[in-house]
Formats: sequence, C-alpha cells, structure tokens
Amino acid sequence: MCSASTSSCPMAQVATPYFASLAWAFALALVFVPRYCLRKKTPPLPPGPRGLPFVGNVLDVPSENHWIKFAELAAIWGDILSLRVFGQTIIIINSVEIAEDLLDVRGANFSDRPVLPMAGELSGFNNALPMCQYDDRVRRERRLFHKLFGTQVSVKEFAPLISAEVQRFLRNVVASPEAVFDQIGRMTGAITLRIAYGYHTVDGPDLDPYLKEFETAGLNFLNATRMGEHLVDIWPALRYWPAWLPGGGFHATARAMSKQVHATVDIGLDFVKTQMAAGTAEPCFTTRFLEEAHDEYLVKWAAGVVQVAGGDTTASQLEGFFLAMTLYPAVQAAAQAEIDAVVGRGRLPGLADRAQLPYVDALCKEVLRWHVAAPTAVPHRARADFVYTYHGRDFFIPQDAMIIPNNWKMTHDPVRYRDPLAFDPRRYIGSDAEQDPARMCFGYGRRLCPGRLLADTVLFMACSTILAVFNISKMQQGGVVKEPRLGATSGTVSHPLPFECEVKIRSAQALELVRGD
Repeated sequence: MCSASTSSCPMAQVATPYFASLAWAFALALVFVPRYCLRKKTPPLPPGPRGLPFVGNVLDVPSENHWIKFAELAAIWGDILSLRVFGQTIIIINSVEIAEDLLDVRGANFSDRPVLPMAGELSGFNNALPMCQYDDRVRRERRLFHKLFGTQVSVKEFAPLISAEVQRFLRNVVASPEAVFDQIGRMTGAITLRIAYGYHTVDGPDLDPYLKEFETAGLNFLNATRMGEHLVDIWPALRYWPAWLPGGGFHATARAMSKQVHATVDIGLDFVKTQMAAGTAEPCFTTRFLEEAHDEYLVKWAAGVVQVAGGDTTASQLEGFFLAMTLYPAVQAAAQAEIDAVVGRGRLPGLADRAQLPYVDALCKEVLRWHVAAPTAVPHRARADFVYTYHGRDFFIPQDAMIIPNNWKMTHDPVRYRDPLAFDPRRYIGSDAEQDPARMCFGYGRRLCPGRLLADTVLFMACSTILAVFNISKMQQGGVVKEPRLGATSGTVSHPLPFECEVKIRSAQALELVRGD
C-alpha cells in the first residue's frame, strides 16, 4: 500500500504531471480556441496573389504604371482583389459598380485617406483637401467650392475669363508653336490663378514667378504621394528615425517641401489681402470668402488646391488631347467640320455653342477616358472593419485598409467600351452610346472632385477653340515622320510621355481670329 506521503507514492508521482498537463491544455484552449473560432467566422480578404514572407506582395506593386499591373491582376483575381505589402492591406477596385457601392453608398466608412507620413504631416500636404481625413473641415471646404463652381450656372460665370486665357494661349502658340506644351501649362495655370486669387500671369521667356511657385508645390505633391516611393509611408514608425542617422535624409526633403508649400499658399493669400487693402482686388475665390469672413486658414488652403490640383490635371488632359489629334487625323477633321458648319469661320466657338456641337462634346469625353489624368486617383481608407458581399461571397476589408479605385481599368474595360485603346468620340453618340467616363474620372462619393464642372468647361472651351484655328499633325523632320511616343508618366496625376507634334494655323482668317483683328 501507498503511504500517506504523496512524495513516496508512485501513483501520485505519475498523477501530478498528468493533471498539470491537463491544466495547461485547458488554459491554452481558453486562449486559442476562441481566437480560432473567431478567425473561422471572419470572411477572407478579397482574392489576390500569394505574397512572399514578410514583404508580402511588394513585387506586385511596381513603381511605374501600376494601374496596368492592377488591371492584369484583375484579369486573374476579379474586379475586387487584395494585396498585402509589409503588413498593409491594399484593396484594388477594378469595377465602377464596386467603387460606387463602397465609396459612394458606404462613404461613411470609406471617405478617409490613408495615413502617409511623407505626403502628410512631414511635407505639409496634410493641410490640403486631397490628403485630409474626412471631417467637418472637409465638409466646410467643399461647401466653399460648391458655392463658387458647383453648378452649371455658377461655372458659366467663368466663361469670359476662360475664353480670354485660351485666346492668349492661341497667340502664344502662333508665336512659338514648338513650345505648345509649355504654353498648355501656362494657360491652365493662368486660368486657375485668376479663379483662385484674381492674379494675372505675365508672358515672357521665363515662367511667371507666382505660377512657378505653385508648379513647384504641385511637383512636390506628386513626388510626396508617389506610390512606393518613400519607405516611411510603408513603415510609418520610421518618421521617428533621427535625421542624422543613415536613411534619415527624407526628413530634410520633407522639411523643404513643407516650407515651400506653406510659403506658396501664404504668397497667394498675401497678394489678395494687399489688393483688397488697395481696393484693386479682382473678384475671385479668395476675395469672396475673405469678405464673407470665413476662416482664413481654410480659405488659403482651399485656394491653393484650386490652383495646384486644377491646373495640373487639366494640363494633363489637354496634352492627351494633342496626342489624340496627332494620332487620329480623321477624328480631328470630323470635329473641325462640325465646328465650321455650326459656328462658321468668322468667330471662335464658345460655351454657348456646346449643345450644337455633339461630336466635339463627345471628343472631350473621349479625352477624359482615353488619357486618364488620375489613373488610380487618391486612395481611400477604411475607417472600420467591413464585410463586403459581392456575387454571393463575403470578403473582409479590415480597418485602415487602403482602397485604390483603378480608374484606368474601368475606362479601358473591353466589356464596357468597344476597342478601348482606340480614340473614338462616336462611342458616346446614338442609341447605343457607351458610358460617360466622367462617372469614373472625377472620384467617388464624399471625395468627388469639387471642381469637376469647371474642369469639364475648361476642357471643352480649350479643345473646341484649338480645333477651330489649328491643324495638329505628326512632326516631320527631313521628310521622315516622327511617331509620337505612347505611354504615360507615373504618379497621382499622369501625363502623356513627351512627344512632338506639328501645330499650324488653319487659314489666314483663323490667324485674324487668334490675333483679335
């Protein structure tokens, strides 16, 4: 028999570790079984390629033309897919229906912006509307935009201003046709500077000093927001990395960007305040809302967005227009024939002619679709976990996931657009008209571009006027035709790759119109 002492009892010696093991197993079960059950109940992420250990799908996010890579992934994984890059979940949307379902209908959860330290707090662009989280400040700022150019009626008030700057562009092109693309940037910048600040740019061999500052701010924004460009955006904790250590050079770059953009918006505000004090201010965005006693900080950053964002995106679209006219002479001839028949050759077309120029109007829509100025827009962010049901399947979109609408894929979908790589305005005319690309090219929901009607108006007035007086064709050198380069630059705003074209006045009568004789 065993004695009363457990230490001398062989059965007790066996039972003690046995019961201890059971206790440990029970404790582990209490911790891990609920987690396992919870994980089993959580739907999977949208499908996507399998990534590598630690880095995830970093190889599936190229630094150049990522919208094309995303479209290739969509052909394999579907209209909604997911990537994981260094622990960050990225949801790629390749369907306008899904984009509208998530970003419009469920905008309360998907209207924030990803937290990108380089493009945000470090470089100062977190003060600008495109990078702001959706809050009361954003709502108030968007109301200012809506008051000034949020309706077709309000946009018409800018027609004389736009017409004057377009005609100045025509004169400059006649004088220096080889510098047409420089003049595009000057024209769109001149239009937005007048709208934002009532400032008139000056012509000359050198870029207007005000416009130069705003163009620098725009380039800095594009560099700061370039996908995958900055390691601190992938690992936000790196923002605490000391600037004096190796790899800390991004701090100096960010400080320079922040100093420049703050100085630029202050320059615009100070110009208007000086003009108002002297009684010489031209009515504009800034004068109107300063007179209405709106918050000065809000007004100056909103005005900066009018200039930087509006000027660059419209310039991109007009460059795409020149490329299309260079490659598609039959389209150009058809548009010119319509203008000649409706407007005649004794005056320039205006905004009032738009309803009678359906082919030219369709041509402008095709410019938006064929060359998408913002191919992946500015990404959205999920505020909270969300389960999305698509075609009977549940997909999990975690909190802080980055949502990227692939606008390029949507506007080049062969199911939606026949021969999508071709430039064909006829696709929007007739009973079988295809979808207006404005539905995709100006954003979604609560982050819909507030200046879309103004941008559309500038595009029509510029394109119709240019077609009325110029012929655009491929450049010839020594009897050899120079084929334009195809492709686009990478970035938040994408421009056609540099190319050459020949711009000639159509007639002596057209030259008189350009000169205002």
